[in-house]
Amino acid sequence: MRVFNRYFSVYDFILVLGDIVVIFLATVAVRAATSLFEISSNPEWGFWFFQAVAVTTIVVLSFYYSDLYAIDQTLSIRELFLRLMSGVGIACILIAIVSYPIPRFGKTLYASQMTLMVLSLCGWRVGLMRVIERARIHGRVLVVGLQVIGKLVAEELLRQKKLGMEVVGFVGQSAGQLTLSYGNPVRVSLPIYQASSLMDLFEQKNVNRILLADMDSCSDTLGRELVTLRTRGVAMEDCHSFYERLVSKIAIADLSPEWIVRCKGFRRDRLIMLAKRLIDIVVSAVGLLLSAPITLLTAVAIKVDSPGPMFYRQERVGQNDEPFTIYKFRSMSQSAEANVGPVWAAQDDPRVTRVGKIIRKLRIDEIPQMINVLKGQMSLVGPRPERPFFVQTLNEKIPYYSLRHSIKPGITGWAQISYSYGDSEEDAIEKLQYDLYYVKNMSPLFDLQIIFESLKVVLLGKGSR
Repeated sequence: MRVFNRYFSVYDFILVLGDIVVIFLATVAVRAATSLFEISSNPEWGFWFFQAVAVTTIVVLSFYYSDLYAIDQTLSIRELFLRLMSGVGIACILIAIVSYPIPRFGKTLYASQMTLMVLSLCGWRVGLMRVIERARIHGRVLVVGLQVIGKLVAEELLRQKKLGMEVVGFVGQSAGQLTLSYGNPVRVSLPIYQASSLMDLFEQKNVNRILLADMDSCSDTLGRELVTLRTRGVAMEDCHSFYERLVSKIAIADLSPEWIVRCKGFRRDRLIMLAKRLIDIVVSAVGLLLSAPITLLTAVAIKVDSPGPMFYRQERVGQNDEPFTIYKFRSMSQSAEANVGPVWAAQDDPRVTRVGKIIRKLRIDEIPQMINVLKGQMSLVGPRPERPFFVQTLNEKIPYYSLRHSIKPGITGWAQISYSYGDSEEDAIEKLQYDLYYVKNMSPLFDLQIIFESLKVVLLGKGSR
């Protein structure tokens, strides 16, 4: 199911909907009990309904920021309980904050209401985990071809058992076994069936979906059998398109120019670009205004902490490979690269100052980049701009890397919220795959979603170095 250019499973929606229903019913149940036993002589159902909706909204947002909507079947009961307690704790703090402007909001909340809500949520969450674990396999998948993309799809389906899809095997030129790894050290071997037996194999294994990993090497006989099965209504899909839906990124393994040319997306509609630019201008202008006190404190702290300028200027590569100067608060010592030259930022980088560690953790060092946004050199959302030295190297080693520069770079991006900080070429490949997904599916609504999720990353302090 696709929402705002992202794909979600049925269980993702059931999880959120279930939380909403449980929280709301727990609130209504306590209110009904107070009226029944005349604990409150003057029941105000209008206000209580408002309170139930508000509490539900606060709890769901708190759960989102506690990573309780990322379904993970490996999550233990203990870890689930700890996350629930964290989410409830955040919710209580937010409810207390709301109670200041609306005193009655907090005073009319009962301990029994919160207790019933927490116990009901625990029971509901544990029950859903058990249902997912025992979910019936309803999709039996056959992968045609032995290219890397087919293996990636099979490994991802093994990870996401909640989808109820099972890969029965691969079709290749000769029979054999293929070993997959979907976790360290979890491995599984799947059979490779000979291409000549496709029709019989389809019926014997009760296959109801075929994924195409390598059509170029298909024989004429195999091609005709695939056409026959397709005309019978059998679901078929290219592995790259299927993988994109599974993980919200585009795999560059075995990616052909033909797929990019033919797929839907990569639109540059004038209205979309205009709306994106308006969001950039409004949010950046407001952001610079609201962050003025933080900017002043940061500037003073940098000057007191270490010698050197407050701002850090560096050449980066922008849209259409045009260089520009990026602005950031200085978080490293003034001579950080005097001897070593350009290098990736590392975990616990010794070049980072004491103040630098704090402003990097809170992403305060990125605030001056809003000036780049207002100047039109950057956007709020887009691939992170890299230095020319790294761009030249990565362009030579990574296919399609230059596609990142078809749009303006961003302060935040899909890769930034989906993947941890990268400090190697392998990380650059992984982040490129998320960047390509954004370039393909770019829209103002997707931008707003990324900005919203970036706040979560900042609040939780993820991915900073």
